[in-house]
Amino acid sequence: MKWPQVELGEVLQPVKDSATIIPQRLYRQITVRLFGKGVIERGKIVGSDIGSKQYTASEGQFIISKIDARNGAFGLVPQELDGAVVTGDFLLFKCAQPLEPKFLAYLSTTPFFVDECVKSSVGSTNRVRLNPTKFMGIKIPLPPLSEQQRLTAKLEQVQTTVAEIKRLRTEQQNELRLLLRRQFREAIADAPRLPLGQVAPIVRRPVEVDTTAIYPELGVRSFGRGTFHKPPTIGADVTWQKPYWLRADDLLFSNIKAWEGAVAVVAAEDDGRIASHRYITCVADPSVALSRFLLYYLLTPEGIEKINDASPGTADRNRTLGTAALNKIEVPVPSLATQQAFLDLQTRIDMLTTAQNTAQEELGLLLPAALDKAFKGEL
Repeated sequence: MKWPQVELGEVLQPVKDSATIIPQRLYRQITVRLFGKGVIERGKIVGSDIGSKQYTASEGQFIISKIDARNGAFGLVPQELDGAVVTGDFLLFKCAQPLEPKFLAYLSTTPFFVDECVKSSVGSTNRVRLNPTKFMGIKIPLPPLSEQQRLTAKLEQVQTTVAEIKRLRTEQQNELRLLLRRQFREAIADAPRLPLGQVAPIVRRPVEVDTTAIYPELGVRSFGRGTFHKPPTIGADVTWQKPYWLRADDLLFSNIKAWEGAVAVVAAEDDGRIASHRYITCVADPSVALSRFLLYYLLTPEGIEKINDASPGTADRNRTLGTAALNKIEVPVPSLATQQAFLDLQTRIDMLTTAQNTAQEELGLLLPAALDKAFKGEL
């Protein structure tokens, strides 16, 4: 369906409601997130601390950042920010008939609208600003008001549905994590506690570095977020690191970040990579413990506390995990059958969570797809 093309200047009225700043009064300030992510409160500030000209925003006004319009920084002022103030770096507009504000808000999230704002932004690299005159000359498709309202209602329904599905999935994943924690507590309730050095002793496999060879390297993220691949390094550049070989199922500790959860298990596909001398590898005795079970414990609050105790120092980079202290950390060691049963449950939950996250990504495409159809007159 072909809709009339209307310049924004025909349906937007610039608003410049200068705010009279009272030194003793507290003011809410507005900022606009990039990529159409909404209009939010930046913070509160006392009038005496405000040093620039301010303007009062009202509910339902269309607000756009002159600095970041090219990055999708625009939206409608929400009810809770009615009366908040903005600097001159923002433009405020009142939508005039026959433009429905919510229709414009949805339209502004489309690639077409953002591209037009990019074209309407001028200036050098670090001082690109939206040109108000060029912006007001942007032409948009404008169906009749009743059609705008119908499309807005449809898009709101899609948005609400997507948000509810995401909420339910997040709730379900939280419940699954709680289930896993309960099962772990039951698994270790009556289990003996043994020193890690007895259960999974430190094993070092020094690399005899070939200065001409290429070595794939592995690192560990903090906060229990697993391993990551470092760029392959030529041997001549790793000699100072005194690297060690890694094997699948090794427990891998960053000796400078273990205190904040930089602990992981080496995956099968990373067998044969190297790690620098800043990492410690422990190998679980297969007759006593499973490395992934030990990892789960070490990343619990209790486990992290023990790693902290084994990492003396005060400053960030000076908190080094000592090998002797690491060996003395006591870990729960239930039967291998109990450990495996827990890990089987963890695997099933991980698979379900991965599937849900994949579906979540696909779900995130629903609104853009609906927007595309809406503005083609196909919704």
